[in-house]
Amino acid sequence: MSDGGRDELSLLSLGRRVRGLREGLRLTQEEFARRCGISVSFASLLERGERSPSYDTLLTIGRALEVPVADLFREGASTLEVNEPSHARLVDFARRNHLSRQQVERWIAVGHAMFGFEPERAGGDRAVRCAVEGCERPVLARGLCAPHYHRDRRARLQQDEG
Repeated sequence: MSDGGRDELSLLSLGRRVRGLREGLRLTQEEFARRCGISVSFASLLERGERSPSYDTLLTIGRALEVPVADLFREGASTLEVNEPSHARLVDFARRNHLSRQQVERWIAVGHAMFGFEPERAGGDRAVRCAVEGCERPVLARGLCAPHYHRDRRARLQQDEG
């Protein structure tokens, strides 16, 4: 295959990836174009693999789609290797429901609190710990870990009923 053929395939792959990410965020081409500062016709040509964006436009597209520029060049939506079936279900759930990056981050934070896992933090900061003496679990809400929060909530509901 000539270099021109490879370039065409790369543009087609980039276009498909951009379209998939845009649709995953539920953006219209018009909204996507507005976020990128490009015309709707250029957005359309880009998604069809008929135009090559400049480096600056790639940076803008990455920001608009909430992904690093490198993600624009990953082949297809199935680049994430998921061997465990339950993990695949989590990925499928996020994709099917078009969760944004921010929603996935909140989902992960809830998982950390729910299962008592230490969240990954930049700079080595420790997670906020439950206010109950001797409990070392991360906080879910109101200064309490998930089990203590739900126990406290049930107690308040019983007081309100009684």
